[in-house]
Amino acid sequence: EFTALMLLLTIPSGTTIPLSSFYSYGSAANDTLLPPNDDGSSPSISLPDPFLFFGTYYSTIFVNNNGDLSFNQPWSTFEPTQFPVPTYPLVAPYQADVDTTGTGSVWYRITQNATLLAKAANNIRSLTGTNISLQWLFIATWDHV
Repeated sequence: EFTALMLLLTIPSGTTIPLSSFYSYGSAANDTLLPPNDDGSSPSISLPDPFLFFGTYYSTIFVNNNGDLSFNQPWSTFEPTQFPVPTYPLVAPYQADVDTTGTGSVWYRITQNATLLAKAANNIRSLTGTNISLQWLFIATWDHV
């Protein structure tokens, strides 16, 4: 059993990344839109299989407007905190004080699309040298925030 969590890498300034390297998102990708908000979160999202994160299995996740994914409960405020936070398990791919009531949007989905699973497995293999077989993928996108 192998559980993988993939985050975008830091990209050096001035580097051009082709759009084909990114995962599609938005309504055309059947994503769910987090309603515009300031410091809000998605409802609890059930994961297809328990997710192992730092020695603990989680079956739900929350997408938080401020650029993080949390387990157990939403993280509803922007609090710059040193990671990890032992009492509050979360992943922060884009942590910032985000307010989407004016501009920007947050999209998310779980997919079992074979093409996307293969792309993610290839991304992980190219970074780690590990061959894995993925069963599902969670994609969250903070767009123009």
